[in-house]
Amino acid sequence: MTLQPRVWYNPDLKSAHFIVPGLVAVIMMMICALLTSVTVARERESGTMEQILVSPIRSVEIIIGKTLPYVVLALVDAIVVVIFAQLVFDVPFRGDPLWLLFFSIIYVYACLSFGIFISARVATQQVAMMSAMLATMLPSILLSGFIFPILSMPKILQLASYVVPAKYYLVIIRGIMLKGLGSEWLWTPALFLAAFGTLLLIISVRRFTTNMED
Repeated sequence: MTLQPRVWYNPDLKSAHFIVPGLVAVIMMMICALLTSVTVARERESGTMEQILVSPIRSVEIIIGKTLPYVVLALVDAIVVVIFAQLVFDVPFRGDPLWLLFFSIIYVYACLSFGIFISARVATQQVAMMSAMLATMLPSILLSGFIFPILSMPKILQLASYVVPAKYYLVIIRGIMLKGLGSEWLWTPALFLAAFGTLLLIISVRRFTTNMED
């Protein structure tokens, strides 16, 4: 009897099967969190936010109007990346695409809430850009498991990865595309993303409400 290791789901050890699905998480985070934070900060920096705040518009409506275009743009980009992953890089898609779309919407919701949360606390586009880069892009690339396995990181970085939304979405998209997992295996990371986005959105709405009252 001889023991031989066998790699599941990626037996040929193709790096594209591991990296390309992760690009979806990074691109969606870049579009949703980064661009949303800059857009709202631009309104405040140019002085048009004060005109919006004194108009008969609720803070929830302002947030929806600022984020809705980026929801559509992020989902379109995600679909394009998934299609190219199959056509160009031969990345398998073993799961249900509708479930991937559903969980992607939850991830977009969390990313947009992160961007709104940042924009509600900064005054200029430059600060918004730097804050979003440090708080979203770098953790999504370095601490989510996109490039480096989380188990190989120091303990303090493993603990920090628990508050990175991309970490949970990578579990979802790799589970659906590479492993063919059903929704029953992916509700835990999806619930975290939903709770994370809801918490940040509530804080941001209260911030906008406070500004309107002032």
